[in-house]
Amino acid sequence: MTIRQSEGLRNYLMAAGGSFAGAFQGGKLKIYSGAQPAAANDAPSGTLLVTITAASGAHTQEVRSVGSVDLTGGAGGSVDTITVNGIEIMGSSTPFNTSLAQTAADVASKINKNPLNKLFTSFVTATDVINIRAKPGLGTLPNGWVVASTVTTITKVDANMAGGVLQINGLLFDESAVGTLPKRTGQTWSGVVAVTGTAGWFRFEAPMLDSGAISTTDIRLDGNVAVSGGDLNLTSTSLTATATETITTFSPTEPAV
Repeated sequence: MTIRQSEGLRNYLMAAGGSFAGAFQGGKLKIYSGAQPAAANDAPSGTLLVTITAASGAHTQEVRSVGSVDLTGGAGGSVDTITVNGIEIMGSSTPFNTSLAQTAADVASKINKNPLNKLFTSFVTATDVINIRAKPGLGTLPNGWVVASTVTTITKVDANMAGGVLQINGLLFDESAVGTLPKRTGQTWSGVVAVTGTAGWFRFEAPMLDSGAISTTDIRLDGNVAVSGGDLNLTSTSLTATATETITTFSPTEPAV
């Protein structure tokens, strides 16, 4: 077995609210020829033979909704609260620290570390803009949610959540049982083979955009392909262009030891 997790996946699983199902619901599975890369962070090796989606449908990638709090001025005081759709996500007041840029970074870090925040991650751009991004799987749901902050002394501009796009034709899972997460019953996982070749390995990608380049943030799971005893088992590893390849079982398992 040669399951390999990307750094982006490992970090997601270790964060508050992270789960394997949450990472990959609505994603897609790509089957390549040749040997898999040494790490899931790496660009793919071999030739992409087929992309597996729901009933071979064209996959629309999820775009995560984003809002923000832009710290526009001040040299003291604090950012007291930040709510999204009425939910407090920071957890406690954050005092001004040296500069607006550092204060924004402190706020973003506090949002990410808040154990009660299950829906959002935060990062800083343009020096002092606190970006608030929905976690994977929410799609269009957060669009329009009100971002509201309160401050002391500092000035700011809030921007509501927007830009989220729901994935279409992504692969779905059922509820986990006995440490196993089975593919969704009743959903056909299939794809039309683009290039004739021998399947050697697969990459399961999250529903969001994945350029395929070397990455420490993209959420990926790699494994080998075989007829039996592989991380992904196919009826035959010999794939023929224009034929439809169907995945009947795919059940990632978390070992007990």
